[in-house]
Amino acid sequence: MNSKKTKKSIKKLASSFDDELKKNMLKSEFKKAFHSEMVKLQLADEIIRFRKKKKISQKELAEKINTTQAVISRIENGQVFPGTAIIQRICNEYNVRAEIKFV
Repeated sequence: MNSKKTKKSIKKLASSFDDELKKNMLKSEFKKAFHSEMVKLQLADEIIRFRKKKKISQKELAEKINTTQAVISRIENGQVFPGTAIIQRICNEYNVRAEIKFV
């Protein structure tokens, strides 16, 4: 498949996805689940960026906050929602604060 056809296929797929997402967002259960997953993924992304900025591994972070590397991995992969205790231990250990915004 050439580059033009690939780009056109991607645009069509993205447009189809957007249309489907808009339809599903009208359903309250879907919307709740979608936003719940987005919060989990945003927290995961923040933890990944924080850890990389500090140049520490998942294992090093886990050891500092008294948990396991597997827990950090599941959080970063969006498999579990990090509890406030985990977030607070990161803040305490690295002398930072968490900021939460409702928009």
